Amino acid sequence: MNRRKLYTAVFSMGVQHSMEYRLHFFLGLLSAVFPILVQYFIWTAVYEHSGQTALFTYSYSQIIMYTVLSGLVSKLIATQFENQIADDIKNGGLNKYLIKPVSYFGYRFMSFLGQKSIYYGITALLLIIIIWIASSGGVMELQAIRLILFAFTLWGALLLNFLIAYSICASAFYLHEISYFFVITSLLVNILSGGMFPLEIFGDSVVKVLQYTPFPYTIYFPVNILSGKMDSAQMNEGLFIQFGWILFFFWLSRLTWRISIKKYSAVGG
Repeated sequence: MNRRKLYTAVFSMGVQHSMEYRLHFFLGLLSAVFPILVQYFIWTAVYEHSGQTALFTYSYSQIIMYTVLSGLVSKLIATQFENQIADDIKNGGLNKYLIKPVSYFGYRFMSFLGQKSIYYGITALLLIIIIWIASSGGVMELQAIRLILFAFTLWGALLLNFLIAYSICASAFYLHEISYFFVITSLLVNILSGGMFPLEIFGDSVVKVLQYTPFPYTIYFPVNILSGKMDSAQMNEGLFIQFGWILFFFWLSRLTWRISIKKYSAVGG
């Protein structure tokens, strides 16, 4: 089997895996609704008690729109393969990839894309409905260029988040119990990415610093492109920075694994 057919098969297995337990799949989709509902009630109470029409540069309708979009995007780009990689390293499952002509990075990446393909289709449908409702209600202005850039940066966010997570997974070569470390880093990355609330909450000085880190370009940046919170100059700069971080983490993920795998003991598997 040549490499192309091999990775196509891996992608297909990823799609099948995502639908293997259908109840789990739909519960996973449903789980994105609860954080959005919680934040909806919190923001509603905050705006009602503040008596102000705008907080942190967001009107009430804009903050609700951000909450919905960021909730969907954060669910879409979530990796959830860290513990599988740690288990491969700990229990020797990595052996079969080292002795066969297949890249472990390529295998994980194609499997990740396969598992996300169904989510992408459903999320795209939900986004179309949300965008139509928001534009009809005057919450956001529908612009073709923003829709195109949002789709483009969303793919970039998916790739960047994968590379960040894959780089972090190299720590499993050095730490015996890694699950808690993954939980902490995942939560931290989600906060710094704007997945829980807009970054403006931290203040202007923090936002200026964070815009040169990779995290906002996974959630905050794509969402604000679509919502119209960014002008042309900010979008162009953001696209350049996002692409730069993708290249950096691609290099870093290869480097960390090339160094860390020297610590691997091929036991078990």
